[in-house]
Amino acid sequence: MNREVFLIADDFGITRDANRAIVRAHCEGALHGASLMMGQAATDDAVVLARENPTLQIGWHLHLCRSKPVTCATWPWGDSHTKAGWAIGLQSSARELMRREVYAQWELFRATRLSCAFVNSHHHMHAHPLVYVALLEVMPSDFAGWLRIGAPHCFSPTIGDNVRAAIARAQSAWRRPRCPFRASDTLWGADRTFRMRANEVRAAIMKLPPGLHEFMFHPRNVEHDHDFAALMELKAQ
Repeated sequence: MNREVFLIADDFGITRDANRAIVRAHCEGALHGASLMMGQAATDDAVVLARENPTLQIGWHLHLCRSKPVTCATWPWGDSHTKAGWAIGLQSSARELMRREVYAQWELFRATRLSCAFVNSHHHMHAHPLVYVALLEVMPSDFAGWLRIGAPHCFSPTIGDNVRAAIARAQSAWRRPRCPFRASDTLWGADRTFRMRANEVRAAIMKLPPGLHEFMFHPRNVEHDHDFAALMELKAQ
C-alpha cells in the first residue's frame, strides 16, 4: 500500500477573504484541496475560483451547524454541533431537516459540475450515525473520491484530547467497514483548529505509515493567520 498525504482547507465559500487565502495557499503554498460549503455568503465566489484553479482538488463540505442552511432560514439548534447531534438523534423533525439538507446540499454541489475529490463535513457532523447513513444514501455508487472518516490524531494530546480521540477512533472503526468508498486512515488538526504549525505537520508526515492521511486547515485570510502561514512555510521548506 502506498502512502498518500493530503493537506486540505475546510470552509471554502464561507467568506471571500477565506477563499483567497485558500487559493493562494494552493498556488504558492502546500495546500492540495479545499472543502466547498454550499449556500454560504461566498460560495459562488469559491466556485469561480475553483474553476480558475483546476489543480486545486475540491471536495463537498456538508454543513449542519454554524452556517446558513439551504432549505430553511436558520438552524433550530443554533450554532451548537452538540445540540444538533442530540436533536437529530431524538427528534423526527430534526432528522427530516437533516436529510433535506444532505440531499439539497449534494444537489447544489453537483450543479457546480466540479469534480468531487473527497467528502467531509463542518464540525465533523457526519460522524453522527444517522448523518453518516444519509450521506451514503446520496453518494453515487461510482464515486471515485474518498471520505473523511480516518481516526483523529493529536499533535500533543492532553488527557481530554486522548478521551475524545478514543471516542472518535471507535466511531471511525464502526464507519470504515460500512463505507463503500475509499476512506482516510488518519485525520490531523482537530487539536490545532486555526493554529496549525508547520513543524508539527512536517514531523507527523515523516512518521506516517502507508495509507491515506489528511491534515485539516482553516485559513481565514492571508494576514496574521496561523493556518495560512503554516501552509506557506510547508511549501517553502
